[in-house]
Parts: sequence; C-alpha cells; structure tokens
Amino acid sequence: MIGSLVPSRSRVLLLAALGLLYVLCLVLAPPGTLATLPMSQPFLPPSPKHLLGTDDLGRDLLEELAQGGRTSLLVAGLTTVLALGIGCVVGTAAGLGPRWLDELLMRTADIVLSLPALLFAILVAALFGGSALNLALVLGLTRWPVIARLVRAETLTVRGADFVRAAVAVGTPPLALALRHILPHTAPAALSAAGIVFGGAILAEAALAFVGLGDPHLTSWGHLIATGFTFLTHGWWLWTFPTLALCTTSALVALLADTGDGLSR
Repeated sequence: MIGSLVPSRSRVLLLAALGLLYVLCLVLAPPGTLATLPMSQPFLPPSPKHLLGTDDLGRDLLEELAQGGRTSLLVAGLTTVLALGIGCVVGTAAGLGPRWLDELLMRTADIVLSLPALLFAILVAALFGGSALNLALVLGLTRWPVIARLVRAETLTVRGADFVRAAVAVGTPPLALALRHILPHTAPAALSAAGIVFGGAILAEAALAFVGLGDPHLTSWGHLIATGFTFLTHGWWLWTFPTLALCTTSALVALLADTGDGLSR
C-alpha cells in the first residue's frame, strides 16, 4: 500500500512540467494587461527577436501567452482547490457516516452533478460579470461531486481494512480517523479526479473568453484564441500558439490524472 503512494518517474516529470508552466505564467509574466505591453511592428512572424511573433498592434505574443496563462491557470487552480476540498470532505463523510448521511450527501451530489456547469457559468457571467473569481467559484461549486464519488468509493473500501478497524476499536475520534487513516489512502483517487476538474476548468474558461464572456480586465488563452482567429489570414501564429498552449496544458493534466489513477489501483 505504501509503495503505491510513491510517485512514479513519469508522474514526477509531468508534475515538473506543470510546475514549470506555473512558474513561467504566474511569476514571470509581465505585469498588467495587454494594454501595458510594449509595441513594435505588427504581424511579425516568429523570429529570434520575437519567438512567437507579434500581434496586430506589435505586441510580443510570448508575453501575451504568459499573461493569458496566468489567468487560465489561476482559474483552473482555484476551481480545483475548491472542488477538491468540498469533494474530499463530502466523500469521506459519506463513506464513514451513517446510511442516512450517505444517502443525503450522494443525492445532493447527483443533483449538483446534473447541473450544466458551463451553461450555469455563462448565466453567472452574463448577470454578474465574467470575473475570474466568479468563474472559479461556479466551476468549483458544480464540479466537486466528481471527486466526492471517488473519495466515497475508496473510503468504503478502506474502512473495512484491519488497521481502520483497530483504530476504531481503540477509540480514535472520527476526525482523526479520517485525517490519519482514510485520506492518505484516498488521495491518489482524489488527485486523479482533480486533474479532470483542472483540465475542464481551463477549457471552460477558454470557451467563455472565446465568446466574449470572460474577464474583460484580464488576458487569457481563450481571449487570445478569439482575437487571433479574427486575424487568421494575416498571421497564423496569433491563433496557433494560444491553441497549442491550451491543448498542451490540457493533455499534460490528463496524462497526470491517468498516472495518478494507475497509482490508486
């Protein structure tokens, strides 16, 4: 059991790649928004001076990608943290609690899971503005059942183990039982589901920004894709590189989630 919790080499490499992406986008991105970036000659193709080219106003596309990644990864990160926290609490409580509590929590999860998250996010963006915080809250509050279901299933499996029975026999409080004996063994499954939530949040943010319902005060990959699409005949790089950044990040997260799922078996 302990050996199954040790990260594999591929998982470490994927985590390092995602960590590096976070550093580049969240720390090294130029401050401010697109309006604050310096301008040069517009529609310059990729070159040693501008590795990814420039946009219609002469701004460096690499700097724009870093700014966009900061927003997209921040929304995905906040969504995942919120969904992971709620999902672990609900799933563990349902697995360890009495039958009535299990039924109540799982039926609530079914109701929340049936909600169209993206449509709900569009409604909230239209009514209250498409801020990054609003989007993260909506996605996090509607995607936690994905994690809760897996955590509950793993909890039901682990609660019958001898070490859990022994802990109950010596009078271990429920909170200590969950933190010390249950959560460490349900973590791989929870993290795998969190990877799915993370990737879905990136795509949802990009979809909203693409149709003009994203945060108007922030740069995001979806906003860059929408802007680059209008200049597709003038500069192929304006649409291609933001799309590649979005797809590559989603693929890395999906691979990481699949690796974590393998470790949990």
